[in-house]
Amino acid sequence: MPVGYFDTVDARTETYIDFLCNICAFEAKASDKETIDAMLSYIAEFAQSEGFAVTRTRMETCGDFLSIDLNAGAQKGCVFLAHTDTVHEKGAFGAVPVTRMADRIIAPGSIDCKGGIAIALLAMKAFAEHGYRKHLRLILTSDEETSNALGGQAEIDYFAQMCGGFPYAINCETTEKDEVVISRKGILKYRMDITGIGGHSGIHYASCKNAVEEAAYKILAFRDESKIDGVTYSCNIVHGGTYPNIIPDTCSLTVDVRVKRHADMKHAEETVAKIASASYLGGTSAALTRLSKRPPMEKNAQTDALFDRLLAVCRKYDLGSLTPIESGGGSDSCYTQAAGIPSICGMGGSGAFCHTDKEYILTASVPLRAKILAAFLHEEQSSKR
Repeated sequence: MPVGYFDTVDARTETYIDFLCNICAFEAKASDKETIDAMLSYIAEFAQSEGFAVTRTRMETCGDFLSIDLNAGAQKGCVFLAHTDTVHEKGAFGAVPVTRMADRIIAPGSIDCKGGIAIALLAMKAFAEHGYRKHLRLILTSDEETSNALGGQAEIDYFAQMCGGFPYAINCETTEKDEVVISRKGILKYRMDITGIGGHSGIHYASCKNAVEEAAYKILAFRDESKIDGVTYSCNIVHGGTYPNIIPDTCSLTVDVRVKRHADMKHAEETVAKIASASYLGGTSAALTRLSKRPPMEKNAQTDALFDRLLAVCRKYDLGSLTPIESGGGSDSCYTQAAGIPSICGMGGSGAFCHTDKEYILTASVPLRAKILAAFLHEEQSSKR
């Protein structure tokens, strides 16, 4: 039985809660390389003090990446995933970004996804102290919230290299209480820059082609193409116009595309290109720039089997229950699943209000999820799978 693992989790929980509060105090979006790199230096120092091997990979366009390893060179056991960036602007949580209460921590990234970093490391610490023999690795990336747009192909290559050979991946992203993510949508993001014909709204009205009006037609076209159970298109940022009496000759908008199946990606790309090339007013044009592309994490038999083993462990050791969900959001699990590695996501902390200034993690979920991971990997090693 993994009793020794559980004892270590309980004994070390307070240390890792303090660690979580400290990394939440680094307020950093993906574009803030300086702050993320400072946080990574702190994480690396902490991980090394806990007995782990740490490898830092320099990234030019985003914060650096970390690989934190236990038993490197041994038979591969599991690769954990988490990310260090958040969506929050500095100061969004006030002058003091971290508030610790009796049952929760309110802070930027507390559940998305810094709580997952603490949970994975706490589980790995339990393994380190009780003779776990296989290779465990935690990968920390720094631009997950941008759909990895900053890291680009170098980041995709990094995943393939660092995750290769592991039998499965567990992403310590957030979910609501007792949930685990077994599939995620893929994401395409575009910027569309529309050019029309501008002029004075009273004098030149007849000869103008309003770029904002053209954008409105395109937005409605995307809405008409959206299917709730299929591909959806959302235009969430629009910039156009300068003065109330000037018909704008330019307008830009973003398009966020969500795709459930790999087979639908090509159709989605073609649909965006079709709407971009259409001129609903006549005399307008549009330039299309793809900002990022993340494949879907499709539910499959291997993922189902992985979830079933996790659920069985929870029941065996009285660690609560797990509910499988399919999420419309993306994560780095999409890359591990695309690489052929069975993947489970949402094994990080429980809480609420991620991506808002009310984001919090329930502190009790940190040791609980660490124990689930410990029990699961104990059973996997015992079964000689």
